[in-house]
Amino acid sequence: KKHNTNMRSRSGSITPAYSVDLTLLQSGYSGTKNVSSAEARDAVTKFAIYEDPAFQRRAKLETDSDWSMFMESCSLKDAPKGTYNLEMLLKKCYTVTFAMPSSPASKLRSSRSANGAESPSA
Repeated sequence: KKHNTNMRSRSGSITPAYSVDLTLLQSGYSGTKNVSSAEARDAVTKFAIYEDPAFQRRAKLETDSDWSMFMESCSLKDAPKGTYNLEMLLKKCYTVTFAMPSSPASKLRSSRSANGAESPSA
């Protein structure tokens, strides 16, 4: 099921909008933030971001193990074990899709500071 309504169009392609997915989440799971693994998977597949080729390519959610690894950071500390926070999961979907990787220069700077090298002073 494609979710092309209320999405931004850019250069002939359709970009999912976080606000649209958040509204879908709030209307479909009103008051429920922590859900089981099966419910979390079901919710993600209904988000417009799920259909985005960049998300599909970067998330690679093909097996149960893939899903478990993807969702593991979306549990609140005080929530029951085995439950996932849907808002955290939605944010993670967008972060995975649209986050830019670190530049080589910043990686070099961070490795220098980790090795105790001093940064040049101005």
